[in-house]
Amino acid sequence: MSNQTINYQYRKALPNSQLDYYDAKAAVDDIEPGAYQHLPYTSRVLAENLVRRCEPSELEACLSQLIYRRRDKDFPWYPARVVCHDILGQTALVDLAGLRDAIANQGGDPASVNPVVETQLIVDHSLAVEHAGFEADAFEKNRAVEERRNEDRFHFIEWCKTAFENVSVVPAGNGIMHQILT
Repeated sequence: MSNQTINYQYRKALPNSQLDYYDAKAAVDDIEPGAYQHLPYTSRVLAENLVRRCEPSELEACLSQLIYRRRDKDFPWYPARVVCHDILGQTALVDLAGLRDAIANQGGDPASVNPVVETQLIVDHSLAVEHAGFEADAFEKNRAVEERRNEDRFHFIEWCKTAFENVSVVPAGNGIMHQILT
């Protein structure tokens, strides 16, 4: 399946605007009237994702899993964005770089290997404290130490920003992930 929207059955125009939305409530309630209001919030998020992206022939079966809280069928999940912290996110990018090498060794186009959805790598677990906060310029001193210790790692992360499509990086020193996403 491509990364494009494929299911238009419950796509509706938002009144008084030029925007469209996906009516997950209507889709769920068409299967079981009134069921949407009893779904947990996370199931509503999954339902909206299914209404937007699921193959039309599979939609009812997938939504029924949520409504009746069954686990007998896997259903597709297409996140709009993936956010990774630096420790595991960098590992995933190393794997993608390795896959590019393997594709190139087989004569393929390594540039074809990219994350399917927007991926943000947030470098927030990197700063070690060598200089206490009461010292003048403690933050800048700690950042300089970190840059020296992780020069190769940061170089790879910078390369990823330009080498891969759909990858952006929030560099070290800009706060922790929870601050950035709230």
